[in-house]
Amino acid sequence: MQVIGILTLAIVLVSSQAVHAASWGLLNFTISPQDAGKVVAAADKLMSSSVGKEFSGKLIFQAISANGADPATHAFVPIYKSAAEREMFVSKLQADPAWTAFQKATSGISKPVSQSLYRTMKSWGDLAETDHVWMAHAFAVSDPPAFLAALESLMASGTGKNFPGQVYLSEVVAGGISPVTHVISVGYASEAEMESWEKTRDASADWTSYLAASRDVAQHLGANLARDVKSWGPATLKAVSE
Repeated sequence: MQVIGILTLAIVLVSSQAVHAASWGLLNFTISPQDAGKVVAAADKLMSSSVGKEFSGKLIFQAISANGADPATHAFVPIYKSAAEREMFVSKLQADPAWTAFQKATSGISKPVSQSLYRTMKSWGDLAETDHVWMAHAFAVSDPPAFLAALESLMASGTGKNFPGQVYLSEVVAGGISPVTHVISVGYASEAEMESWEKTRDASADWTSYLAASRDVAQHLGANLARDVKSWGPATLKAVSE
């Protein structure tokens, strides 16, 4: 199954649980370094076509910097503001020749690894388009309201108010048999900004309080680091998250 197959899955199955909640997919795949440009070129052509110009959300292509034993090298992240927007676009996309051409161009140069679907619960910080470095923290949460409250308390604290990036708490809608129930996605302008913030955060009493509260209701399962390569679509991160 090529990369377009998993991209289709995410676009078609994006969550419709809440009309005004951002729904997004994470589609991990493996490609050879020399083929990454071919995937980007194929996406360029699709998104510049007549049907691609009707896309109302945001599609991000990422290179994965660190993910442990996971063999994935890249990912597509399609984001929609609502299920209604997704449904309208997909029906037109699948009937258009540009879609067939995209499938043909990406066939045989990628290997799918996994796909997951999420619904954004809340966001904090400056939702800037200039943030391109992302740390995704996975959790198994036993008490979602308490977990959200712990995060809200941190972001409302003096330390949280000095946070330079953007944060999203999302719940897993579909992603196979996995202990992961929620993901905290943290965006930064650079890895240097991330390192500086984490040093400040870790030394604060606000962070210690957050850890104590969150550990009572959630288990941290690990984190992955990725960097945006290119994005398409007219929507901003702020537009699809509010």
